[in-house]
Amino acid sequence: MHTIDPNAQIKLVAVDMDGTFLDGNGQIPDEAWGVIDQLQARGIKFVPASGRQFVTLREQFAALGEIAIIAENGTVVMDGEEEIYSNVIDPAAVKTVIEAVREHQDLDAGLVICGRRTAYVERNDEKFMQAVAPYYRAVKFVEDLSEVQGDIIKMAVNVGTGQVQDMADALEVPLQVVVSGTHWVDAMNHGVHKGLALGALQKELGITDDQTVVFGDYPNDLEMIKAATYSFAMANAHPEVAAAANFTAPANTEHGVLQVLRAYLEGRSQL
Repeated sequence: MHTIDPNAQIKLVAVDMDGTFLDGNGQIPDEAWGVIDQLQARGIKFVPASGRQFVTLREQFAALGEIAIIAENGTVVMDGEEEIYSNVIDPAAVKTVIEAVREHQDLDAGLVICGRRTAYVERNDEKFMQAVAPYYRAVKFVEDLSEVQGDIIKMAVNVGTGQVQDMADALEVPLQVVVSGTHWVDAMNHGVHKGLALGALQKELGITDDQTVVFGDYPNDLEMIKAATYSFAMANAHPEVAAAANFTAPANTEHGVLQVLRAYLEGRSQL
């Protein structure tokens, strides 16, 4: 396992959520708040960077007040209530995904289409809504997703166990398709990812790659991992992420992010 150079002038820490910052039960560890307080006291920005909805992340980190958030797999970046960046999908492309998901109900597929603040679903059975709930707090049921008005920045498909790659392969659409979890496949515009979002935030804040720490575990974190000098793959990370990262952190089940950040805050070169 690795640590951050105690002499590094870190200004920003970006963390993926599931499989990275959250513990084995999908919760924010209790001790995380004290570590984040220490980061903020040093002027270091703590930034959740997730496929989750902005409203969800803002609620999860409400105790921190107005913070920067990279949401919806990098399709929207907020600093407090100020939008730093967003990327809107062409309505015609949105409809192609809706139609493709409807054609693959053999995969137990359920679609979420994501506006900046509200997500929309046309399936509302208990199984699907339980899968949606941890990621999307502001959800509206509609009879027909193709009738939703307003900008859509990301679409997320929930599928059954072992079927994410089948769903990704089935989405022959003019968009970037990314496996973002064991049950989730995301679709967004080509060239849009957490790395682009992180870059937009770094530029806005005047922060360099050498001043940035990133933690991730899944392929949707790859570009973000490549955008920071201090890039950490979790010990339980996907092989592609492990290969791309410069360093390794203990698994999320061992609170690996907190271990690495504590060592830096305490000026230690070993965990």
